[in-house]
Amino acid sequence: MEHFINRCSICFDAQLDLCLEYCRDQYCIECFQKYIIEVVKSSWGLSVTPIRCPVCSELIPKHEWSRYVPRKIIEMYDKFNKPYRSYIRTCPHCEFDMIPCIYNHNTSLIQQPSRLFCDLMETMLNACPKGEEHKNHPDHISIKRWIPVYKRQDWSDSNKLPSLYKHIMSDVLEFEKKHGSRNKQNFSYNISLQFINFCVKPEIWKQIQFAHISFFPNMNCLHCKACICLHCGYDAHVGTDCEKNMEKMLSSKSIKKDAKETVKWELKNRDEGCNKVDCSYCGFCFCWSCRLAWTETEIGVPNIRNIEARLTNNNQQMDID
Repeated sequence: MEHFINRCSICFDAQLDLCLEYCRDQYCIECFQKYIIEVVKSSWGLSVTPIRCPVCSELIPKHEWSRYVPRKIIEMYDKFNKPYRSYIRTCPHCEFDMIPCIYNHNTSLIQQPSRLFCDLMETMLNACPKGEEHKNHPDHISIKRWIPVYKRQDWSDSNKLPSLYKHIMSDVLEFEKKHGSRNKQNFSYNISLQFINFCVKPEIWKQIQFAHISFFPNMNCLHCKACICLHCGYDAHVGTDCEKNMEKMLSSKSIKKDAKETVKWELKNRDEGCNKVDCSYCGFCFCWSCRLAWTETEIGVPNIRNIEARLTNNNQQMDID
């Protein structure tokens, strides 16, 4: 027993070289460095990946673990773990990056009353072709009630912002559909972007970024002007969901063979590649194999119990059928 007291907590063989400041778990340099490098290499995505002790799962501060890895590993972690990282789609025609939402780092704009948001709401109301006649219309009233709420910033918990955003945008889109001006100004899209600028917590900003994409799934490429679906990455398909559109592409004779193979891979069950997946609909980061949140897995190692439970349920369902 005394032999293991002074040994690495990972390999149980090498002499210990370091002891973590908070939890006091101990490792040899080689094992600890390999562990940190593996975690960093699998930390890409839209969320910040916390680096935890492999023994007790306590958070290891960056100033501590960064002392034991090469500079390029620290730079990799910084690159893929930005708190306000934008969702990006690459245009399938010209390979130009399409970014629907960009975080505004201008803190003075965030802290001041949201004048632009309220101005846009009022301008949209005034643009109604029957403005005076419709001033007491239920759709007008539903929009007017949000303006004082936003002016007062009338919410005590910023975690409620995603829910508030969805309610506001549902009313705005309904109004624009029924009372849109003849010049077809896209007020709803601009109102949505102004709302996103108000979010100061990274996780809340991420949630509203994906809510924005769910309301406005199509975007024109700034380079080639093609209209692309941000969910599946192919040409926009209004009125058809992504899966049906991909099945339609497979049956089309005009699609090249290599492109069809890509679509087939995306439609079938995933059988290769990294287990880390970011849902393009809501941004949830999870392990493909066990379906747990990625932060609940150990360096991307699937939870076997979850996999076995899912297989058992599937087999039982097949027996019933």
